[in-house]
Amino acid sequence: MISKIKIVKIILLVVLGPLLFYPFVFCPFRLPYLYCSICYLKCPWGRLRWFLLLGMLGLNLKRRFYCSSLCPCGTIQDLQRGIKIKKFILPSWGHWVRFFIFGLVFLFILATREYFSFIIGGYIFWFLIGLIFVLSFFSHRFWCLIFCPIGTLTDIMLRIKRWFRRR
Repeated sequence: MISKIKIVKIILLVVLGPLLFYPFVFCPFRLPYLYCSICYLKCPWGRLRWFLLLGMLGLNLKRRFYCSSLCPCGTIQDLQRGIKIKKFILPSWGHWVRFFIFGLVFLFILATREYFSFIIGGYIFWFLIGLIFVLSFFSHRFWCLIFCPIGTLTDIMLRIKRWFRRR
């Protein structure tokens, strides 16, 4: 029996998924939302990207509502969990890897602003997405735990919030 929460998440996946994934298919830079300021298409996603990012982060600050209920990537990975494959558990230091990856990608984008889309464009980008999709069968929410920029930014913001509360 499918629970009401799963039905709502699947409906949101059908509604929000295309909105989130559309730029990944049609963006000329292959990395949407990053190069909207220099893009010649001027699509609505480029104009709305900061509102989307702030909305996602805002919804995450209290009980990770966006990640647990609205995120299409998380819903896909929750559906993958139902497939019976031997799972592996990430090591205890594994959650720190995402901060390292986030920092590396951020520095790489700052250093190679104009050239980044051509370095990781096309087939390499889709190969990485496919690899992450396959690894999500073996580790629950692999994308969320290692690569998701929204989850990593939320963690950084929550750590800063806790640090200010202690002081």
